[in-house]
Amino acid sequence: MWILIALIAPTCYGIACVFDSFLINKNFKNPLTIAFFSSLLNIIFVPFLFLFDKPIIPPITLIPIFILLGIINISYLYPYFRGLQNDDTSTVVAFFGIGRIFIPILAFLIAGEILSLYQYVGIILIILSVLSLSIKRIPKGFIFKKAFIYIICAAFITSFEGVLLKYLFNHGIPVSTAIGGELIMSLFLVFLFLLPKSLRKDIQTNISTFKKNIHIFFTEELFTFLAFVAEGYAIHIAPVSLVKGITIFTPFFILLYSNLFGKRFPNTFKEEKNIRSNIKKILLFTSLSVGVFLITS
Repeated sequence: MWILIALIAPTCYGIACVFDSFLINKNFKNPLTIAFFSSLLNIIFVPFLFLFDKPIIPPITLIPIFILLGIINISYLYPYFRGLQNDDTSTVVAFFGIGRIFIPILAFLIAGEILSLYQYVGIILIILSVLSLSIKRIPKGFIFKKAFIYIICAAFITSFEGVLLKYLFNHGIPVSTAIGGELIMSLFLVFLFLLPKSLRKDIQTNISTFKKNIHIFFTEELFTFLAFVAEGYAIHIAPVSLVKGITIFTPFFILLYSNLFGKRFPNTFKEEKNIRSNIKKILLFTSLSVGVFLITS
């Protein structure tokens, strides 16, 4: 049952990422500005979550966890949007796969946990797959794509999110309270963006652009919200590593959407549209997915 719930996440994340890429590449230049406007829509979606699943007031000892989750929810957005500005959407999202190796490696270095042979093979597959996606040919050799550097940062930040949510669930916090609390905390934190004068001015300048594209923002945040809730409920009833393993399918869905709807909406998708590129991505996405499942098995 949890697998079906978890599968909702990559299908919805895929749609949300396409709209994220469209907004940052066609309408906005500053990732923090688009992050500010996107976060405002939490005001709409959180009440619906509380309507279907009654929240509770968490104990004060767990408030720091909610603050950390809010910080994570906001801080990964800058490198994420920068990544989307520099590469194909599906490739950028695939780079998040590198984040799956952080937890077992940290567990080995800090806690002395011994990795299995399968986990070592999985780590190698993930690294090779991501490196193959991230290397760009130039006349004098090869360089790493800028998106790869940005997403390493974003992946490291988000790798702690699932663990913190599971911590809340293990301490009796319902899904609605955990997820809603994270989104509410991020909503409060995003208003800190108004403190720097230059960023505040950029946000004010783009209010008209936000209003013009509010239907796109709403659609993007709706699918992000649905994916986040589905992922949260899956984490509540299954191990974090397994649920996060399912989300690695997101690049496949982005590629699928691009091939199904790319000709009809050519300006919406940022993807290379040729057979060779598609085959390469499918092979590397598959290798990446196998690596993730070996780590989580």
